[in-house]
Amino acid sequence: MTTNIEPMPNRYRIGAVSRLTGIPTDTLRMWERRYGVVEPTRTEKGGRLYSQEDVTRLTLIKTLVDRGHAIGTVARLDDADLRQRLAQTRGAAPTQATNTRHRVCIVGEALALRARHAEALPESIEIAGSYTDLTQFLEDQARCDLLILELPFLDADSVRQLQDPALRERAGRILVVYAFAPSTLLKQLQRLQIDTERAPVSIEHLWQHLLTPAARAVDTAALDFDPNVITTEPAPPRIFSTAQLAALSDISTTLKCECPHHLSSMIETLTAFEEYSTRCENQSRQDAALHAYLHVMTAKARWLMEMALEKLIEVEGLDTEAPSDERPGGG
Repeated sequence: MTTNIEPMPNRYRIGAVSRLTGIPTDTLRMWERRYGVVEPTRTEKGGRLYSQEDVTRLTLIKTLVDRGHAIGTVARLDDADLRQRLAQTRGAAPTQATNTRHRVCIVGEALALRARHAEALPESIEIAGSYTDLTQFLEDQARCDLLILELPFLDADSVRQLQDPALRERAGRILVVYAFAPSTLLKQLQRLQIDTERAPVSIEHLWQHLLTPAARAVDTAALDFDPNVITTEPAPPRIFSTAQLAALSDISTTLKCECPHHLSSMIETLTAFEEYSTRCENQSRQDAALHAYLHVMTAKARWLMEMALEKLIEVEGLDTEAPSDERPGGG
């Protein structure tokens, strides 16, 4: 449940901080009391509220303690000294290999720090960039094979952000590492084929999402609807991007056959309703079950129409190849 977490910008309660940093709450309280590692603000009822800077600092300290440094020797160092000591502990950063690598982008400074200072980074993985939020990631025009997003809690606004088509164009796969989340939203992300991991989670485990990707076969069979069960069956991924569908509509105007135009229009309509069904407000579990059912069934219909459009393109010999940055999941 997330009722004990206030949706304050960049302010996390102690439970969320514990999961994000891997520091037990009792240890965190003791470090604050004895060493003054951070000074969180307080709610009117006395609850701790931590800033993103606090989380980053605690991550640095936890990493150094895990490397054998005594808490008393690092607790009062400033962040610059903590980073310098961490760099000395790890040694010089290895030069990147010239062979092909899996590019990983990380949204969330604490997780990015843990990843960069992990004991062993697989040779096939490259940390391509780290960002404070999704907006910064999108503004950077970055592209990656795996986008890891660190969240203290998952809410409806976060899920809406994750449905931004630009994210799918920039990231082959998306992984959300969360501290708290309602089960309905986790199931929604599963249908959207967005992976989730509950914090704390080891960095090594995160790499497995790249190194051992799970193949997902598309099942076009109709779902059985149960108003008390929220389906977790993944929706089929898109085959055509919005730009490609628009291009096909333009091509069809120069042909006697209007099939590309009509099929493209149907797919665009199904895609729009597919996205709409994931954004509907759910007042009850039955509402969530119905919208999950509508989402997956619409996605299956859309996927079948896309397959038909692919066959039409093949038979008619149409040239619809779009630049890689306009294709779903292009990178």
